[in-house]
Amino acid sequence: MAELLNQEKLADQARSRAERRELMVGEAKTAYWFYPAEFGAASKRALIMIHGYRGNHHGLEAIAAALPNVDIYIPDLPGFGESSPSKTGHAIADYAVWLSGFIFGLNLKREPHLLGHSFGSIIVSAFASRFSGIKSLILENPVSAPALSGPRALATAATKSFFWLAGALPESLGLKMLKGKPVVRGMSVVMTKSRDRQLRKWIHAQHDSNFSDFASRAVALDGYSASISNCVGDFSADFKLPVLMLIGELDDITTVKQQRALFSSIGQSNSKLVEFKRVGHLTHYEIPEEIAKSIEEWLAENDD
Repeated sequence: MAELLNQEKLADQARSRAERRELMVGEAKTAYWFYPAEFGAASKRALIMIHGYRGNHHGLEAIAAALPNVDIYIPDLPGFGESSPSKTGHAIADYAVWLSGFIFGLNLKREPHLLGHSFGSIIVSAFASRFSGIKSLILENPVSAPALSGPRALATAATKSFFWLAGALPESLGLKMLKGKPVVRGMSVVMTKSRDRQLRKWIHAQHDSNFSDFASRAVALDGYSASISNCVGDFSADFKLPVLMLIGELDDITTVKQQRALFSSIGQSNSKLVEFKRVGHLTHYEIPEEIAKSIEEWLAENDD
């Protein structure tokens, strides 16, 4: 039997450390997982992590395991995973309001740091532009520019037509389209940049298990519409706190040039950009330890 990948070991470690909890935000249930700091007394640091479109909390668990000295909270977004759909909608503004309620409901004794990956980066950016109560913002593989202007703009336009068709067909057929194995696997093959066959196999299995974990066709369609209607650049002018950007040079969603342009536009002198070579949009799966190391250093620099 092949030895487990380090990424897989980390994800397994996180699951053994996790405590499943629920919180009512508005009139909807939010399921979230608490990963308590392992060493010593209660951690002085707290980090909330927001996953990407069509995913759930599992996608960020390898990073959580690589941060054993931090109290970590990872919710399933409304309408995804085990969280109920929002009763107010699934636009970015709705998610930002939900996130404000979620953070308030946690009733933490100290201000947390806030991380968003991919679609989650848009949500946390919208939140940070309107609300306070966090120490810093961490953007992992941020969607920094409009999706239709990214390196795969033509593919994005084709995807938009695919989602339109999935919404136009009868619901059962539309759901089959959205959850179809060729669609999920095709996305995974394109996004995964590692040439390690075992790692690629594990990433594909993660997507097979978690990439169709949404409550309904309406939630999936609303979320996709939100993902192409806003980007981090729509909110960055209103950031008033330190920002850490973690990017992959081979990202299919946003180019390095676009990421650097966004970083240059952030008016916070104590912000930081870290570029990772030979990886793309799936840094949370491909290099979780490297991402965690950058986050750990950042937290040390930005905690009281």
